[in-house]
Amino acid sequence: MLRFLLDSNIISLLISCISLVISFLTFWLNRKRLDVTIEYSGLVDRVETFDKDPVYPGQTTSGFIVFKVLNMSPKDIGFFDITLYDGLTHNLLPSFYQFAIRPEFDGKKLLAINDKLGTTANFNPLYSNYGIVPANSLKRFETLVHPSTKTFIVDIKFAIKTLRKNPYAATRKYYKHYSKVITLSDEDWKTIQKSRQQVKELQLQER
Repeated sequence: MLRFLLDSNIISLLISCISLVISFLTFWLNRKRLDVTIEYSGLVDRVETFDKDPVYPGQTTSGFIVFKVLNMSPKDIGFFDITLYDGLTHNLLPSFYQFAIRPEFDGKKLLAINDKLGTTANFNPLYSNYGIVPANSLKRFETLVHPSTKTFIVDIKFAIKTLRKNPYAATRKYYKHYSKVITLSDEDWKTIQKSRQQVKELQLQER
């Protein structure tokens, strides 16, 4: 009888251990997992449609920023508060989103053009600074930044709570984030400044 009780207790303990291991594995496999890359891909002089229509007037040379987000988990993950800051002042920098362009260009394919290099690339801008990365998928999206100094910071938050404070965030500071500090080359920075000066002079002439 005692041996039977001991055997029963051992079996119960084994079942509990197996259940615990299964629960842990399930939690581990279902956890939110991301691989995020933020890249500076050079300069863009202007954005236009395939019919060569500029998407907004007075375009100046800007930096081309590419996000690649690999969601390796079985759940959709939201992102939000994509923000670009000046590296010295931490002031917000203007950036490009689909909702900001004129309605007639909504839904049209856009091109990012660099006149100096003679390159043309498909431009896949976000509609806004938030969205969803579907489960088990790779999402790529892009934006343009107009830096005020050679160095700027790109930051993106995800809907994953964390105990680590985001040093760049003014609100919602305790969410998982990825950031990158980008420093332009002297050549790229001079190109941006020259472009702004040329557009400014042209606008003055048209008045």
